Amino acid sequence: MRKPDYGIKRKPPAFIGKIPKLYPWLSEDRHCDICVIGGGLTGAMCAMAAAEMGLSVTLITSGGVGFGSTGHSTGCAQFDCGSTLTEADRVMSTDEALRLYALGFEALDDLGNLCNALDGEYKKSGLSADFIRRDSLLFTSDPTELELMEREYIARNKKFSGCTFITRKTAENSFEFPICGGILTKEGGAALNPYALAHLCLMKAEELGAGIFEQTEAIDIQTPKNDEGCVIIKTSTYRTIYADRLIFATGSKGIRAMTERSRKYISFTEIAPLPEGTAGWSGKCILRTFGGRERNGISSVIRPDGKIAVSTVCKSGIIEKFSRRDETNFAKYDKLRETIQKLLPDVSETKIQYEYSYEFSAIYDGLPIIGRHEEYKNCLFALCGLSGIFTEAALPVFSQIARNCAVKMLESNSTENDPLFDPMRL
Repeated sequence: MRKPDYGIKRKPPAFIGKIPKLYPWLSEDRHCDICVIGGGLTGAMCAMAAAEMGLSVTLITSGGVGFGSTGHSTGCAQFDCGSTLTEADRVMSTDEALRLYALGFEALDDLGNLCNALDGEYKKSGLSADFIRRDSLLFTSDPTELELMEREYIARNKKFSGCTFITRKTAENSFEFPICGGILTKEGGAALNPYALAHLCLMKAEELGAGIFEQTEAIDIQTPKNDEGCVIIKTSTYRTIYADRLIFATGSKGIRAMTERSRKYISFTEIAPLPEGTAGWSGKCILRTFGGRERNGISSVIRPDGKIAVSTVCKSGIIEKFSRRDETNFAKYDKLRETIQKLLPDVSETKIQYEYSYEFSAIYDGLPIIGRHEEYKNCLFALCGLSGIFTEAALPVFSQIARNCAVKMLESNSTENDPLFDPMRL
């Protein structure tokens, strides 16, 4: 078994040198139109959206802003789960999968517009979301997976433009690592700093009058019996929030609380600086190895800060004993290191700067939970924890979809949920 390398930092790296802003804990009772629980990217985006609508907003988070799934991100936004369209019958119909892909690409456009607008507005703060649109490549180096890859390309190409099939021969001209076949999607992803984006959203929300409170946990939530009453939130700071409506944006924690059908996963990530003089691979496109029927591919991205990040996911249930957990962790990290070496064959040795794992929950279809639930009056769910099917790269995209859905429902006071994300499907 590989022994730990104590020179490697095993805490998730911040994308910037220091925390942009520390917010106080809740020290007084508050009355508001909207209370948002959750200080990650989804909660921050929903709080900003509600504040922009002229609503009074209070956001509370049990830890620091962006310290959960957002802080564990590789810095990648990509809507690609590997084989959704060809194996849609496992979790959804083909029509639903096609609509989901369309929503994903639309959300990428919206996410880019949001990042650019906030970067421009808060340029003097020195904080930037660093959004860079990039092509994405889903590929395999295994000849036995080539047929599945070809079927996936045919399914995508019927509906979406911008997809190109990469053969072994064409790949040799652009990539130094072996590729049997792949699907190159024009602007199919992006590199960004989700931690900075969450803080930028809350800067905007606070400027519009929102109250942001860290180290404040919701310990008891009382929902009304009808739509006329308010939601009462008692906090760990012995204060109470009275809100006309509540938005749950607590990610995996919220998913576990809502349903026993959630599954636990572990995301493994390694981050290394690119050696001086190394540009990376062609176009710095976002890479994902084809996970086949097991959907256990590896995602790779060159971040805006010049570091390469690779990650993979496995089911938490296969890890039982502590000693076995260590062995499994090291095996996963070793696999990620091998991937970095394959992607950068001209580099003799790559120094790993960070490696870390993060446990999260997802439901059977891997989709977020967005919308209203009949048992929870005046509550809107926006639960976008990491997903075992879509990988953590989909988190910023799902956060944008949750924001779009929240705005639509708040503006129209609608109770109609999108069937793809309906909380009632649990």
